[in-house]
Parts: sequence; structure tokens; C-alpha cells
Amino acid sequence: MPPKCKSLIAGAALAALSASALATPVRSADRPQDLKMDARAAGPAAELYSLCAFYPKRGTCEDVYRQAMHDDAIPAQAVKAEYEGYVRYLGGDAILTEADRQYLSQHGVRIPGDLTASNQAGLHNVINDRALSAEARLLAVNNFISRAIQAELYCRFNRCAEGTKNVDMVAR
Repeated sequence: MPPKCKSLIAGAALAALSASALATPVRSADRPQDLKMDARAAGPAAELYSLCAFYPKRGTCEDVYRQAMHDDAIPAQAVKAEYEGYVRYLGGDAILTEADRQYLSQHGVRIPGDLTASNQAGLHNVINDRALSAEARLLAVNNFISRAIQAELYCRFNRCAEGTKNVDMVAR
């Protein structure tokens, strides 16, 4: 990916974060009762849910994903979506095949040129998931790519270990 595109993506991500930080918080008295998070979502659990909703940190998120599958709290929904649409496809050492590239081209799907090897393997796994219908496969491919880019941006902003990209953090 050209450096200019990388800067545009990073700038857009920062702009989105800035815009959300500038939003006026809603007082708890103004919030509908059914949208308040319960006690399970407070403290360290909420921090792990936030981490694992954006970044599949090996050795940390596996237990969080398992817990989220049985949790109805609002933060658990983001963790479930991250697992079902991204993390479960990671793994293996597959590469994007010519058939995968044809599928992407036929459906007008573009991928970043610097997608990590683990994300390329995951994308291959999504494209070849026989449990998905044709329509569901295209949605899953686009969802996976969005989440892969999100994880890689998180990794780049948070100094992930070189070579492992979206897996391990480097001590600061």
C-alpha cells in the first residue's frame, strides 16, 4: 500500500477517535434503564472485553471469547462479533491462492497490499468456508477484511512485536 494511503487510513482512524472523544457524554439519568451495563461489565473484565473486541491477543483473549459466548452484557456482543467474524478464521499457514484472488476480483473486493501473512491465511479460510452461502461468504469476506485492518491498525499504534503483527505486544 502506498505511504499516502497508509497516512489517509491512519488519519481517518484518528479523526474517528477524536470525534468520538468530543461527543458529549450522556448522563446516566438520561440513559434508558435497559441500556445500562451491569456490574459484570465494570473493571478489569470491561478492559479485557475492549482489548479483545479490537485485537486478538494470543494468551489473553481465548478465555475472554469463551466467557463472552455465555454473557449477554453489551460489551460481550462486540467480543462475540470479533470472534465469529475474524478470530475463528485465523490460523494455519495457507496463502491466498489464484482461485481466492479470482473470487476477490470477481466480487470487486480489494485487499491492502501489506496484509499480514496470518490475515491472508484467515482470508483464505473465509473464502473457502463451505458452511457459508454465496451471499453470506461475500459479507463474511468484507467483515473479515475490515476486522483485519482494524487489528493491524491497533497493532501499529500499540507497537505489536514485529513478525507477529496482531498477536503479541512489545513491552513499552
